[in-house]
Amino acid sequence: MEFGVTQIGDNERSAMQQGIDAEAWGYAIYWAPEFLGIPTMEPFAVLSAAAQHTRTIKLGTGVAGLALRSPFQLAKAAVTTDILSNGRLVLGLGLGGVVPKDLEVEGIRNLRDRGRISDERLEILYRLFTERNVSHCGDRYKFEDFTLTPDPVQKPRVPIWIGARWTGRIAEAALRRAGTYADVFIFPADTPTGYYPHAKEKVRSYAEAAGRDPDAVGYAGTIWTCLGPSREEATAVANRVIPRMLSVPWVVPDDACYGLGSPEDCIETAEQFADLGVSHLILAPCCEPEEVTAQIEQFGREVVPHFKGADQ
Repeated sequence: MEFGVTQIGDNERSAMQQGIDAEAWGYAIYWAPEFLGIPTMEPFAVLSAAAQHTRTIKLGTGVAGLALRSPFQLAKAAVTTDILSNGRLVLGLGLGGVVPKDLEVEGIRNLRDRGRISDERLEILYRLFTERNVSHCGDRYKFEDFTLTPDPVQKPRVPIWIGARWTGRIAEAALRRAGTYADVFIFPADTPTGYYPHAKEKVRSYAEAAGRDPDAVGYAGTIWTCLGPSREEATAVANRVIPRMLSVPWVVPDDACYGLGSPEDCIETAEQFADLGVSHLILAPCCEPEEVTAQIEQFGREVVPHFKGADQ
């Protein structure tokens, strides 16, 4: 099991220091989110800058929005960041548009169009990474004989991780995208652990249909986490913070598989995900803002080492 941590804050110093700290605290991937309408920085710029101050930690877009970028700009940004980081980019992709204003300013008026547009862009993006002299004739893009250069450091291409949202289920189209294109599928936060086998079987079937090895697709999960003296006290904090973050009424479900409580409680939770075949957990801290850095450090020092090999 490996762990990732998401960049938090909107200034250059915090982005640099968080990347440096994440590497020092043993995290495997430093993730940068993408939103247009809220105060976050552009993810590829954040990761390229963090690359200059780190050496080993991988750098992930968590996640870049297919509906928010052309496939050519997305591919060029990914290759550039991979080169500047000496081959450490993880290209996390989703539809984008969790914030509705993001879609509005990009000219997507109908939410139903988001999936169709993203599907075409993902197909083009994948082909740009894997083929030369690409030609395409689709709904939005028509072009001939395009080759993406320069080449990324990673071979045969930059790894693609595909995420989704939990809305009482995971959309069938998201599972299809994962099976067709992803190296890793990212389970969204709040996905019940009992749903994991069903979703994994769907991803496997789509991978087989695409002529891919279904065993080659890995799985990651996103979890809410809050360290505290006890599970009960951490849950009380989460019940205050999560509704404020999501701007909706919220109560932590009794059967939620969240990282809440002592380091030992969080280790127990992470082991449940490991038993489900999840090899990477992305932390979504649900504590007070002034406590985030200390929480991430404590998790890195007291939880992450439990999952390190004896020789590390």
